[in-house]
Amino acid sequence: MLYLNSTKNIEIVCQTQVAIMKRLYILYYITLLIFIGFSGVVNAQIDTRSLISGEINVPIGDNSEGITIYNRTTNKGTITNENGEFQISAGINDRIDVIAMQYQKFTVIVDKGIVARKTLKIVLHEAVNQLDEVVVSPYDLAGNVDVDVKRIPVNEGNIAEVANETSGRINDSDYNFTPDQLTTPENDVMLQNRMKNGLNFVNLFKLVVGDQNEDEQKSTFATENRLRNLYNDEFFKQEFDLELNEINDFIAFAKENGLDDSYLKEGKELDLIEFLRTQRLQYNVQKQ
Repeated sequence: MLYLNSTKNIEIVCQTQVAIMKRLYILYYITLLIFIGFSGVVNAQIDTRSLISGEINVPIGDNSEGITIYNRTTNKGTITNENGEFQISAGINDRIDVIAMQYQKFTVIVDKGIVARKTLKIVLHEAVNQLDEVVVSPYDLAGNVDVDVKRIPVNEGNIAEVANETSGRINDSDYNFTPDQLTTPENDVMLQNRMKNGLNFVNLFKLVVGDQNEDEQKSTFATENRLRNLYNDEFFKQEFDLELNEINDFIAFAKENGLDDSYLKEGKELDLIEFLRTQRLQYNVQKQ
């Protein structure tokens, strides 16, 4: 009788342990499924981005071509075409920096309306007072953005002045500036007007590099000198938030990390900007 009771007790204990183990396994799998599902939702929110078609409208007389559109969240960017149009991948709550040589930089926060309609239309208005930081969101569900930004003064000039300004530094590197079809009176007037409307980095790139012949493009003067001749101080200040006394040091740092003449070829503007933005982050780290 004692033996039977002992056997029953053992069976009860075993059954209890088995039941507990089953419950633990069930709880484990439920927890695992919840975790996987939650991770999937989070990843979907992070990785799901749409190709947004955008347009920037500037005040009459200004140039909407060559404006930098940079997704700070993904570290990807593009530039506007001659009509102020662009395409960029973006998701909800992404921060889009808009950088033009003639205007104060501002940031657009991407909302559900922009992603749903896959459109972003920005209208710039010239403001009287400049704010420390301009961050805006669409005012409706159609992805429309109105923004007041301060105009940034740019140097006015013509092609002869550009040649005079750059030839000294170029000649220091055994490079001779040769007048070409850009230096005609007609183009001189055209370029002067373009400068008045804000000379952006794409126009400046075409001006200095785009019409050089093959021999000139293969010239051996230093990469950093070419970059300084292509882009003025205001470009580095606005695009990369550099102080004036940091620009040359930053260029030297970028050159040590892979900056070469291949980035200065026509059609490589976006690659150059993305490379320099990456270097800017590393430059900040090494300064700390």
